[in-house]
Amino acid sequence: MNHAWSLPAFGGQRLAKYTVITKSVLTNNVIVRIGLAVVARAVLSLFPVPFLLKRLNFCPNKILLSHSFCFHPDVMRRACADITVNILYGLYVVVSTGGIDSALIILSYTLILHTVLGLASPRERIRALNTCVSHILAVFVFFIPAITMSMIHRFGRHLHPIVHALVAYVYLVVPPVLNPIIYSVKSKPIREAMLRVLRGKGQG
Repeated sequence: MNHAWSLPAFGGQRLAKYTVITKSVLTNNVIVRIGLAVVARAVLSLFPVPFLLKRLNFCPNKILLSHSFCFHPDVMRRACADITVNILYGLYVVVSTGGIDSALIILSYTLILHTVLGLASPRERIRALNTCVSHILAVFVFFIPAITMSMIHRFGRHLHPIVHALVAYVYLVVPPVLNPIIYSVKSKPIREAMLRVLRGKGQG
């Protein structure tokens, strides 16, 4: 549930990258509207969570959480009450964020590839596809830990609690750490600077 904000934010980041190719379509006014829609959807998705959890009665023997942060499915399963409403709400959030964002990402990359393949110069095609590879890697870096955490929480209840905690930390730490690295290594000056730093440490 905590990734209800990060999913639309990530979708907004992908749209921001797409503006490099479609400046004539995504004007500043359109981008502002998209940003407001992303923020509004995230706020509306997260707003009911405290009220849905507050109405539940929690069992004294079920106070240990699997994650170090407020993961809605984890918290609601510690309740000694009917959680049908919470389950339906969680399903709605997953569909309205992950499902829609995934569809928009696939649509945007389809349009990007159509535009790239329409370029006359093979060299320009390679450069554009090289940039697309970075974007796709960033998508994988974000979605794979999120999907892994959800699958382990759903089907890996028999696993040791440290496995749940480790996957949760990977989900929180790895995407924001690798995202700038993926994009920065494509820049030749940054890549050369990083190599100089690593060589200097190796010699030291």
